[in-house]
Amino acid sequence: MKDVIVVGGGVIGLACAVRLRRGGARVRMLESSGEHQSYYGAAASAAAAGMLAPLKETASAHDELAMASFDIWRRTQPGAEWADGVRFDGAVVVRPSADEAAAFAAHARGLGRKATLLSAAEFRKRTGFRAGVEHGVFVEDEGTADPLRVLSGLAMQAHALGVLRDYGADVAAVTPASASTHAGKVYEADAVVLAPGVWATEPLMAAAPALRLVRPGKGHLTAVALDQRLGPNLRMPGFYIAQRRNDAVLGATMELDRYDRRVNPDRVAELHACAEKVLPDEVKLGESAWAGVRPMSPDGWPLIGPSGDGVLVAAGHSRDGWLLAPITAEIISAYVFGDEIPADWAAVSPARFGNS
Repeated sequence: MKDVIVVGGGVIGLACAVRLRRGGARVRMLESSGEHQSYYGAAASAAAAGMLAPLKETASAHDELAMASFDIWRRTQPGAEWADGVRFDGAVVVRPSADEAAAFAAHARGLGRKATLLSAAEFRKRTGFRAGVEHGVFVEDEGTADPLRVLSGLAMQAHALGVLRDYGADVAAVTPASASTHAGKVYEADAVVLAPGVWATEPLMAAAPALRLVRPGKGHLTAVALDQRLGPNLRMPGFYIAQRRNDAVLGATMELDRYDRRVNPDRVAELHACAEKVLPDEVKLGESAWAGVRPMSPDGWPLIGPSGDGVLVAAGHSRDGWLLAPITAEIISAYVFGDEIPADWAAVSPARFGNS
């Protein structure tokens, strides 16, 4: 039986821990913060909107990987401890022109997914907004995870499966077979998986140089009040609105190389102005706004696989940490158990950036 240490207790770390335990490994998860997270904490997972949006506005070589991860979310939801925190109501994606809307729909269909062009009246019917917006496309394959509910559910799932979870365990150093904390504890294992988000320390980056490729991307979100509960996500040029379990959120800004999580009212106002321009008097700012720090990779796709002398990394998920958590867990498990790595999984290895 394999012994595995997972460093990081966000959605990526928890997903990896659950999948590895299901595969038969003994798993210990080490997380520097406390068990109960909030929008205002350091974890990008908790501060995110929780978008499960595999269909991008432009085609990518990794589109099939994104779709596969979305399908895992759907397949594993029934009966899961986090099931009530995930919804699959699709999305209305608005493009700048009719040609771009048609191209987006064709791209979705090319991936075997349903996509329907919407008139202004159909936009109103799908979204419930009064404004008649042109160039919309409805896609079925999109959803939203409520971050705090699903993180708590994943933690419950990990506990039920027997994952050992150490909170307040700040890792000071790692090797391919051990992790040491600042408190002086040393844990040994057959494999070490690093999922630190954007908060990798110098010792972690020395052990896994791929983590040096990850840069911070600060993003603002704000709660909003709508006249009625939104069904599908709404994605428009410049903003999105996502309906979660208990709230709707408007997002999201992007400021690279910013680690601070202070809310800038100007950024929130810019987001609201963008929505107000298209949906006048229909999106009202709520009482709370917050900022998270995304772990951005050079190409926007994650770094999943061995780095350095063999430490495994699951990092740099950029805007898609929630979406890609399940497939990340599958890939990490394959590396740990020595299974075959398909070409599309190998394509997101840190090796694509050279010596990492």
